[in-house]
Amino acid sequence: MLTKEVSRIIQLVKENCPPDEAAELIETLVGERIRLHNIQMLRSWEGNHRFDPASCDQKIVEMKAQSKNARTFLKEAKELGFNVEVSATIELRLVKKPFTHNVKVELTNN
Repeated sequence: MLTKEVSRIIQLVKENCPPDEAAELIETLVGERIRLHNIQMLRSWEGNHRFDPASCDQKIVEMKAQSKNARTFLKEAKELGFNVEVSATIELRLVKKPFTHNVKVELTNN
C-alpha cells in the first residue's frame, strides 16, 4: 500500500537544561551517529575489502567538528550562567529510488 504522506517530522529532543546536561545529550547523539558510520564502514569492508572508507571517514570528521563547536558554545554558555535549549528533530521524506536495471549490452559489427 502506498502512503499519501511524503514526509514526517519526529521530535527527538526539546530540552531546556544546564550546559553540562546539554553537552552530555549532544555527545550522546553525536557518539551514536559516529558509531553508526563505523558499523556501516565495517559492513562495507566485510563485503568488499577494497572498499574506500573516505566518504564515511569524512562524515565522522564532520560530526566530530560539529561536536567540538557545540562544546565551545556550551562552555561559554556555562561561563555566562545561561541554560541551553536543545532541540533535535528528524525529518523523514519519501524519495523515489533511482532507476537501476542491469542490462547486458553487446555491440556487434554488422
